[in-house]
Amino acid sequence: MQWQRTVSPEQNFLTIPEWEEQGVTAVFSTRIGGLSKPPYASLNLAFHVGDNPGDVLGNRKRFLSGFGYSLEDCVAAEQVHGTQVRFINEASKGLGMSTMETALPGCDGMLTCDNTALMCFFADCVPLYFFEPNSGIIGLAHAGWRGTVHHIAREMLTSIKKAGGDPDTCLVAIGPCIGPCCYTVGENVVSLLKEEINDRSSLPTVLTEYGQGTYTLDLAAANRILLTQEGIRPENITTAYLCTSCHSEDFFSYRREGITGRMAAFIAKK
Repeated sequence: MQWQRTVSPEQNFLTIPEWEEQGVTAVFSTRIGGLSKPPYASLNLAFHVGDNPGDVLGNRKRFLSGFGYSLEDCVAAEQVHGTQVRFINEASKGLGMSTMETALPGCDGMLTCDNTALMCFFADCVPLYFFEPNSGIIGLAHAGWRGTVHHIAREMLTSIKKAGGDPDTCLVAIGPCIGPCCYTVGENVVSLLKEEINDRSSLPTVLTEYGQGTYTLDLAAANRILLTQEGIRPENITTAYLCTSCHSEDFFSYRREGITGRMAAFIAKK
């Protein structure tokens, strides 16, 4: 499995063709091709960052129309850097899509097994996509360092198992996020992460000491390790390996810019 970029005069985003072949559309947007003005230029898809709401709404409509969806097909979560996971059905369609106030409260992970589309928003944190082919369950999770160390990946997989899915056959995709080249953390984060990673020999792939009490953190690698601890096969995880902070022409980055826009992760069954 590999991420692939789609470029046209109207759109510029990443998809996973192998999932598409199995009936699941998984997309990660870029910052290219929208209506928003600096510092949100141009395809900002989040209401909560201070952008003009009309531009955000126009951007969302433009983004979704590129692969045949509308606001009314989707659900968005509040995203509070927590680990609450919600199972969504068609009754929730439209929540959080036209206004921030209607987003699913206190929620950073969503799952569904029907034709409800899910959207989350990112500017450095880790987008986690889930697809369990046997049960037809799909999902999205927002994993910053807090969501990672408090194990939102485990919460997602626990919910998938309760709904009849199997981690052994579950596919997971990690979208673009900040890389270890650009992300430093302190001992407080490091100590929490060390508690979660069972295989201490894998820690050097996640943490590198940068200076006294400061480390570079590979959030994508940390999530890969935590996912495998929960039963996901390594070969069933695909990673974009694109740093949102390095690629300023393609992605918003909160760490790089402070006030900026957000990309969207999107998943839906055809």
